[in-house]
Amino acid sequence: MSNKPTVKALHEIIERRSTGKTSFAEFLKELAAIGIIQYDIDVATGQATYKGEGSELKTEPQVNFVISNQFNRNTALETIANITLPFLDFLKEIANAGIITYTVNITEKKAIYIGINGDQIVEPLRI
Repeated sequence: MSNKPTVKALHEIIERRSTGKTSFAEFLKELAAIGIIQYDIDVATGQATYKGEGSELKTEPQVNFVISNQFNRNTALETIANITLPFLDFLKEIANAGIITYTVNITEKKAIYIGINGDQIVEPLRI
C-alpha cells in the first residue's frame, strides 16, 4: 500500500475542517496522518497545494479576493491569532491585511505569511 495521500482522503479532511467538525489542530494532525507535510495557500483564490513526500495535490480555486495594496502587520497578526474563523473569512481578512500567500509547514510547526511587498510574518503553530 502506498503512503501517498489520496485525493479522496484529502477532500474528506478539508470538508471536515471547512464545516467546523474539526479544529485547526485536528486538521493538521489528520493531514500529517495521510502524509501531508506542508501546504501553500494562494489568498486571492483560496487554492491550496498540499505537499507530501514526493506528492502534490492541488484544490480548485474557491474565491476571487482582491489583496490590499498596503500590508498591515497588526491586522494580519490579529487575524492569524483568530484561527477559529471559517477558512474563507480568514482568507478575506488576511487579504484585507495585504497577505498574498502563506505556507503551513506541519513538520516544522510554523506558518509563513507573505505580504504584498514581500513582508513576512513567521508564526509558530499553536497545536
